[in-house]
Amino acid sequence: MLDVRGRPRRIVATIRERHRAVHELLAQGRSLRGISRDLDLDYYSVRQYARTVNVDELLVKVTQRWTLLDDYKPYIYQRFLQGCRNASQLHREVREQGFPGDRSVVNSYVRLLKQGTITTPPSPPLPKPRRALRWIMTRPEHLRPEKAVGLKEVREACPELNATIEHVRGFGSLMHERRGEDLEGWIDQVRTHDLPALQQFAGGLLRDRDAVVAGLSSTWSSGQVNRVKLLKDAGYGRAKLDLLRTRILLRS
Repeated sequence: MLDVRGRPRRIVATIRERHRAVHELLAQGRSLRGISRDLDLDYYSVRQYARTVNVDELLVKVTQRWTLLDDYKPYIYQRFLQGCRNASQLHREVREQGFPGDRSVVNSYVRLLKQGTITTPPSPPLPKPRRALRWIMTRPEHLRPEKAVGLKEVREACPELNATIEHVRGFGSLMHERRGEDLEGWIDQVRTHDLPALQQFAGGLLRDRDAVVAGLSSTWSSGQVNRVKLLKDAGYGRAKLDLLRTRILLRS
């Protein structure tokens, strides 16, 4: 794995070595805090290494971080294939398209292309997390065509995210259609996929199952509850149950 200048990335070797050392000490029966002291590492970093069996999962998070140039690499690559090898010219062109970085970043990428270090076209830029989240949380029928295409590409690229989206939308249906009785069926579906965060959420729902089912089945919304709180607060401490009931009925 190389950096933008075509050199081996130090962080990759560091992560591999730390992951190996942590798991060797775990096999010897050492505690996480003991390993943290021995390796002079933060406890939570040690815990992350310990919980990750495959070191490649950690490397993906580090080596596939979004950079300012990612959105413009497909354009630069295409122009390079067309014969434009001048980094300054390419920098001017992407600046006109909105690239905020300086020329050195483009220079480094063009240098890798000239050296043959990069031989395959760059992947299309991934949407920023917040944008993808908005796509996921929007009802499919309300998504604009271009956003629906973007979400489709994201789902095809990541099976785990695709499964998560299905479960999130399924839970949304339970809420909107007030189908609290289907909660356990939804939880059973979540358990069929290896999605730790979502399974933890589902487990938390089961711990207070009756209240959750009632909340998913009731016609009362959080907005209505907030309205009642507002009326109570407006009473300045004088809104006992009989007065509060009268105020609610009069406002209805």
